[in-house]
Amino acid sequence: MRRPARRIARILAVARLETLGLLRDRTSISLLFLVPAIQIVLFGYAVNLDPKPVQLAIARDGDSSAGAVRRVVDASGYFRVVADHLAPGEATTAVEEGRALVGIELPPPLDYDDPEAPIQKPRVVVDASDPGAVRPALAALERAWWRHSAGRRALAAGDPVEVQWLYNPEGRTAWTIVPGLIGAVVMISMLMLGALSLVRERERGSWETLLATPVDALDALVGKLAPCVALGALQAGVVLAVARFLFDLPASGSLAALLLAMPLYAAAHLALGFAFSALAESQLQAIQGAVFFYLPSMLLSGFLFPFEGMPAWARAIGEGLPLTHAVRATRGVLLKGEGAAFVAAEMLPVAAFAAAASAVALIAYRRRID
Repeated sequence: MRRPARRIARILAVARLETLGLLRDRTSISLLFLVPAIQIVLFGYAVNLDPKPVQLAIARDGDSSAGAVRRVVDASGYFRVVADHLAPGEATTAVEEGRALVGIELPPPLDYDDPEAPIQKPRVVVDASDPGAVRPALAALERAWWRHSAGRRALAAGDPVEVQWLYNPEGRTAWTIVPGLIGAVVMISMLMLGALSLVRERERGSWETLLATPVDALDALVGKLAPCVALGALQAGVVLAVARFLFDLPASGSLAALLLAMPLYAAAHLALGFAFSALAESQLQAIQGAVFFYLPSMLLSGFLFPFEGMPAWARAIGEGLPLTHAVRATRGVLLKGEGAAFVAAEMLPVAAFAAAASAVALIAYRRRID
């Protein structure tokens, strides 16, 4: 009986010491409660699987049936008409240029004087690079159209509608997720590498050796991050190659521009991870800081959930996250055939983020040295 009692006493003593150690680490305790709270808020208020309004453009040839179509669109409750009097073909152009997610091409009025004139069908053009952003709206549009036809008692006479899905005609989930996954994998890897860089050295005892060298803060930042930046770019290339092989992604845009942008994207997250490492007192705190950043990034970037369905405040936060622009760049290059100019435009906010993260990392590192 004594041995079990002694074992229990030893376990309780160790548990008491560990509890006291955790209670003294107020930063870790705060993050343990803060991260779930933020996740609940984001899932409850920012994530929306039923996005609205969806940008829609209407092109017509003559009077056609534009008035009835506009009433059907308004009745669906899902759309915001960004253009209503476009020339034939311009609704498709609006979708291709990203000014609308859905375009409606209305045919010219029937020529009853020419019985041999071909009957043209209405055509709906959809940006399917992120099907989740448009499928609920299209389903609502179809329901509104059938209600309109039923009200006129003209179900049999309704014009069949041709739906053209651009960029992802089969609606394949892999084509939607995998391009963004390239940015997500690099983000998590680089954040973790940066977050564990300095704090690991302090815990191993090699921090003092680094301080004894004439290396200043900028030298340390560049020297430590440069190999990891190359590793991040290589990782992006490997994920892209595997994705192309397994899922047959079209990759009709500038792959070279996308790969050249990956070092900047990797450096942005490495610098942020380095800042977490300089500010943290332990590896646990550094990892918690990285998790505190990348979980909201996954939710607010449009990688997992439609960006268009988020409220304005969530979209404003998302615009400042590098992953948001990486998702757009990869989908643009792999699915839409975008070129170097598009990638460069998406990387400008990433460069600004990298500069800000580097400044914070340098300041934190210098304070740690002092």
